[in-house]
Amino acid sequence: MELALPASLLKLPEVTARTGISRSALYREFYNLKNSAGEVRINPKGRLKITYVGRSVRVRESDLVEFLDALAKA
Repeated sequence: MELALPASLLKLPEVTARTGISRSALYREFYNLKNSAGEVRINPKGRLKITYVGRSVRVRESDLVEFLDALAKA
């Protein structure tokens, strides 16, 4: 039997603390951001995938690692 740990979801202040990137700069990096009508729009230049919990934005730990790897390669 294989056990899987639940994915940890980070709030934006935790992401800004780990990356050193400001909140407004993170919003420019979001790949799938909702507009005011609640529809998800895709930002083709975005490199950070986000998850919604209700209306709140969360970032998966694995997506943050992928984003930081992409920044390191750029």
